[in-house]
Amino acid sequence: MLAKFRRYFIQTCTQLSSMLALRENVPSFSFRYCNTKSDFRIYEFTDKYLSHRKAEFTEKLEIISSAQQPTIPIYRVTNSEGQFIDPNYDLDLTEEMALKMYQNMVTLYQMDKILYDSQRQGRISFYLTNTGEEAAQIGSTAGLNDTDLIYGQYRETGSLLYRGFPLENFMHQCYGNAKDIGGGKQMPIHYGSSEHHFVTISSTLATQLPQAVGSAYAFKRFNKMLRYSKFIN
Repeated sequence: MLAKFRRYFIQTCTQLSSMLALRENVPSFSFRYCNTKSDFRIYEFTDKYLSHRKAEFTEKLEIISSAQQPTIPIYRVTNSEGQFIDPNYDLDLTEEMALKMYQNMVTLYQMDKILYDSQRQGRISFYLTNTGEEAAQIGSTAGLNDTDLIYGQYRETGSLLYRGFPLENFMHQCYGNAKDIGGGKQMPIHYGSSEHHFVTISSTLATQLPQAVGSAYAFKRFNKMLRYSKFIN
């Protein structure tokens, strides 16, 4: 049934493309369904912006040289069917944890739509969505301990959501009202919560890098001092 639907969908869209192409200044387009690594490419993007170059997939995380590989490969863990390419990547998640991650991704997407519309209507002054980055945020947060500090940026809302930050608190912060944890003193989407070990977002880009390094160094020194004091006592 699914295969029949795919064939019907591709055929219908291709026919629609041909009809539109008959009109003046309307480019033709095509749809492709691919199963394998060698077949699947980001055709339209690479043809338009990278000319003859094609973006390859890779299953290895490694530092590469532009002299060895002129086009940066796309790292992936699963294929286009959602199956693990390397069985060692299978984390054997519990159904409860997998469901929680999925629910948070869907919730984040829906919250984005509401708050983005609010910004376009002039109800709030500023908003950036997390569209397409939900899994990266929530998946990485799920791999941390709940007490690990997170230094986020505009598009790490999913990390805070996954740790249980209430939806109403997101709304209070974006609207800058009296119920906001920060008292309405921050720009929208500049979330922060000491309870959830999420450091308040700063507007300047990349400030999180030296801040996180400094915190890690402080924690390392603190743990050494703590062990030393216990030894002395």
